[in-house]
Amino acid sequence: MAEELGFRRNLDGHHDTSLDLLRHVYARTEETLRRTAAALDGATDAAAVRAHQARTREAVVAGLGGLPELPADPPPVQWRGPAEAMGCVVEQLVLETHPGVPVPATLYRPTTGGGPRPAVLFACGHTTTGRADPEYQRVCSRLARAGLVVLAIDPWGQGERLGYLGPDGTPTVDPGTAEHTYAGLQAWWLGQSIARWFVHDARRAIDLLQTLPDVDPSRIGITGNSGGGTLCTLMVAIEDRLAAAAIGTFVTSRGAYLWSGQHQDAEQVLLGGSAAGVDHADLLAAMAPRPLAVLAAEHDFFPLEGTVESVERARAAYRALDAVDRLELHTAPVTHRYARPLAAAAARFFCAALGLPEPTDDDDSEPLPPEAMRALPRGQVALDRPGSLFLHDLVRADAEGLPTPSPAEARAWLRARVHTGRRAPGAAYPRWLPGPAGTVHGMWRSEADLWGAGVLLPPTSGAGAPRPLRIVLLDAGTPALTSDHPLARERGAEAVLVLDVRGHGALAVHDKDDRDHRDHRSAVYKLLCDLLWLDDSLAAARAYDITRAIDVALTDPHLTTLVPGLGPTSPVHLEAEGPLAFVAKVAAAVDDRVTRVTVHDDVVDPAAILRRRLHDTGDGSWQSVVPGAATHAPLTTLHTLLGPRLHTAG
Repeated sequence: MAEELGFRRNLDGHHDTSLDLLRHVYARTEETLRRTAAALDGATDAAAVRAHQARTREAVVAGLGGLPELPADPPPVQWRGPAEAMGCVVEQLVLETHPGVPVPATLYRPTTGGGPRPAVLFACGHTTTGRADPEYQRVCSRLARAGLVVLAIDPWGQGERLGYLGPDGTPTVDPGTAEHTYAGLQAWWLGQSIARWFVHDARRAIDLLQTLPDVDPSRIGITGNSGGGTLCTLMVAIEDRLAAAAIGTFVTSRGAYLWSGQHQDAEQVLLGGSAAGVDHADLLAAMAPRPLAVLAAEHDFFPLEGTVESVERARAAYRALDAVDRLELHTAPVTHRYARPLAAAAARFFCAALGLPEPTDDDDSEPLPPEAMRALPRGQVALDRPGSLFLHDLVRADAEGLPTPSPAEARAWLRARVHTGRRAPGAAYPRWLPGPAGTVHGMWRSEADLWGAGVLLPPTSGAGAPRPLRIVLLDAGTPALTSDHPLARERGAEAVLVLDVRGHGALAVHDKDDRDHRDHRSAVYKLLCDLLWLDDSLAAARAYDITRAIDVALTDPHLTTLVPGLGPTSPVHLEAEGPLAFVAKVAAAVDDRVTRVTVHDDVVDPAAILRRRLHDTGDGSWQSVVPGAATHAPLTTLHTLLGPRLHTAG
């Protein structure tokens, strides 16, 4: 039976590394949040608040990857005949927010009174049924009975807009959060967030509302909960046309949500947002002095303590603009939903903010069945409007025709990605300990609070200096190394170091839900997202770990004694398989000590990922994303940069 040569649990019992990456990412996040909080907290006069609002807007737009251009004309619309239901007039419609992008929607109008009257855009949370969700119908009809025109639109991947239907009409990617993440992973390669298209839909919906004859274009608000609350926070930061907003069951704080351990889908990740100083309080403050209500469920997984903190921090901005009474917080003893008490609070808020009489707290009417809410005959854009565009189509279109950077430009960009924000300790403090079958188990500080680790297979032949060093990254890490592995059986003159980088192999992350690290809902995905908020990435950090391993292996006196001939001038041969092959190529691109890089089962091709509708094969390739790499260091340029050093095995 083959002998295991890798580390036993907790680096052979010396260190529990299962929480190292979590603690590292959380510490960086908290330090960043403390540092950037000073900008908002120090904005104590009107001029400072206005300047902070401008910075927040700029950071949000940058984190989205820019905003699609708004056409001058209102969106084309196809209407279905109105019907009276739920105490109001309900009309189904389809608006085109972008060429080839139909958006099913529902318009709710009061049955009495005339216009022009205020209107509200309703942003749905993450429900499969989208705007047809019974609770959302109740909220919208309540607002309409209070005298508001309400437009509810189906978000991408929900309701009648499922983007990954198979030939039989069933989803091949789960609707809602899973679909958002699936397309979002592609957008990250471009340095974009798919939220830019959610925002664009909402802005075009406002364009439509402003053209309706019974709507006052100066009195338009927005509300929504959960994922719709996310969209509301982005909209209040960038959309000056909003006269009021009621944000439901989303607002907390980055710090409070961080420690909940919950992940969010790709649509809710603002690239570089934390690094640029964007927290929930900053997004709320961006709305000042316009009326703003925060609607919070007291038993939510979005921590209430973060909600209270963010509202209080934003209140200072409202105070500086003499509008402290225009920021409200309403809570209800409910779980995560747009519950009736919150809907009633929203109705009262909008009526007061937009100039309507106080509404009566009437009984809700029975919502319509899903088939009655259809804006399309078969109830799906993909079935009723063949050739329509979905998120993956828009991302792919943005990837076409990008200028090709020079190898020097790509190298400079990658070096910044790999090295910025790292905290190398004054010394690596390496330990080299006897392992099974003549191996040596090494561990060292890759960053001040992170371990690197590797299993050394000493050479069995050759002498003299400089002796080559071969660093190998296995897809499953050092736990896959056994006595019958080719690396162990076919040793020669090279010193072989089988390496684990952060969150990988013996340094794997503890997952609170016991999910596989390749799962989009895993702890690794969650930490990747936290790094993206910090304008970092797991792949760039892992490439740094490779360069640190080279530092240690070529300079540590104890190791060079163990392996005669190994030293600072030793050529380094880097080898990697699976998703880590891309990481190895990045490390080689920024470190000239790597004289050869060999890749096996090279599954990460950003251009191919961007082209393919169903791009994920379950191999964890998403862990290798470096946001913007497809733009600033495309694979063709990376390969040119590596030149004859790059070899593909098999």
